Amino acid sequence: MRRFRWVRGVVVLGLAGAPVGFVPDMVSAVPGRARCRSIALVANQTSGSVSTIDLKTRTKDPTDIPVGGLPTGVAVTPDGKTAFVPNRESNAVSTINVNTRKKDPTDISIGGLPTGIAITPDGKTAFVTNAASGTVSTIDVKTREKDPTDIAVGTGPLVVRFTPNGKLAFVSNPGSNSVSSIDVKKRTKDPTDIPVGTFPAGMAVTPNGKTLWVANAGLPFFSPGTGGVTVSTVDVKTRKNQRDDITAGTQPTGVAFTPDGKTAFVTNFGSGTVSTIDVKTRLKNLDDIPVGQNPATVEVTPDGKTVLVANNSSGTVSTIDVRTRTKDPTDIPVGGPLPAGIAVTPCRR
Repeated sequence: MRRFRWVRGVVVLGLAGAPVGFVPDMVSAVPGRARCRSIALVANQTSGSVSTIDLKTRTKDPTDIPVGGLPTGVAVTPDGKTAFVPNRESNAVSTINVNTRKKDPTDISIGGLPTGIAITPDGKTAFVTNAASGTVSTIDVKTREKDPTDIAVGTGPLVVRFTPNGKLAFVSNPGSNSVSSIDVKKRTKDPTDIPVGTFPAGMAVTPNGKTLWVANAGLPFFSPGTGGVTVSTVDVKTRKNQRDDITAGTQPTGVAFTPDGKTAFVTNFGSGTVSTIDVKTRLKNLDDIPVGQNPATVEVTPDGKTVLVANNSSGTVSTIDVRTRTKDPTDIPVGGPLPAGIAVTPCRR
C-alpha cells in the first residue's frame, strides 16, 4: 500500500498510489448557449475548502465553503444544484448546495483515499476514484448512498471521465500506466486495460464521443525531473490506443475541449503553460500560453468563451480568452495553495 506525507504543504508520493500535490479533476456541466452566466467551484487542498467564482465578474466570493480534509476534486450535477467533493484525508465525499453555498452536515464515507470524481451525464450517479484501494466507488446522487460494492480498476486510479452518452466511464491509472473502461449500466470493468503513456493523469472525451485524450505527465507531480510531453488518444469504440501521441508542453496534466470540439487545451504542470491543439489535425499551436506556477486542472466554460486554469503552486485561477488565446493579466486568488479540481455550473440567465 502506498503512503503519503505532507512536506511544507506539498504531498510527497510514496512507493505506490496516486499523487496529491495536484489532482487534475476537470468536470464541467452540460454545454450551454453564449452569453450565459456560470460560477466556478475550486477545491482548495491545503485549506480544506471550496471557493466559488462569479465568471461574469471574475471575482471570488469572500467566504469559502469548508469541506473535509484535503479536498482533491469537485463535480457539479448537470442541473447545477449540487456539488460533490472528495476529501482524501477524511476518506469521505462532501456535498454542497450550490445555490446557498452550504455544505450538507453529513459526509458520505468512502475509504481508500478518494481522489477524483465525476457525475454521469444523466445526473444520477457519482463515480469516485480511490487511489489507495485501486477501486471506483459509486454514489446515488439522490439518496447520497454509496453502493457497497466497489469496482476494481488499475493501480492508483486518479481521474474518471464519461462518454457524452453516459455508457462508458474511463479511469486513468498512473500506477499502472493504463486506462480502465467501465460499463456504466452494468458497473463492470473491461477485463483488458488500455496501455497509454507514462503516469497518465487528466483526461477528456471529445464532444462527439469518439476519442479519449489522456495527458501523460511522465512522472509524479512535484517529483524531480522534467516529466513527459505527450497526450495519448484512444478510440472509444475499439478502446485501442491510436499510437500517434500528440506533443504538448512539459509534464501535461489536464485536458479540456471547447464545446464545438475544435480545440483542446492542455495544462503543462512542469512548464507553467497551456498548450492549444487543433483537434482535427492534432497539431499543437507553436506558442504555449504562460499561466501560473504548476498549472494543473483546466476547464472550458459552457459558452466556450473562456478557459479556466488552476495554478497549483500559485494558489490562483488563470482565465484565457478562447478566441484570442490570451491570458487575462490578473489571476484570481482562491482559498489557499494547491487548488485542485474545477467545476463549472450550467448557464444561468
